Amino acid sequence: MSRFNQLVAGGILLFLSGFLYTLERIALYIRWYAEISTGNWLEKPTFVDPFLQNWFVTLFLFAAIPFFLAAMNVTQKTSPSENPTDS
Repeated sequence: MSRFNQLVAGGILLFLSGFLYTLERIALYIRWYAEISTGNWLEKPTFVDPFLQNWFVTLFLFAAIPFFLAAMNVTQKTSPSENPTDS
């Protein structure tokens, strides 16, 4: 896998993790605002932790890390003779 492909895969996984986290937060706030509009709401909104409730957020986040680390490792293995632009 090339460095570019590893960076793209890591970026996509990181984006998916953040996107799912954001969607869950939006859904929780919509539910809380709906409870407020009816006049029956709890004094403190009950927000769950998406990292513990939705394993996909955590999975995508931790799956992105090895891709970024592997992409950085590829740059360290490149010798100057293979990359003439690094003079």
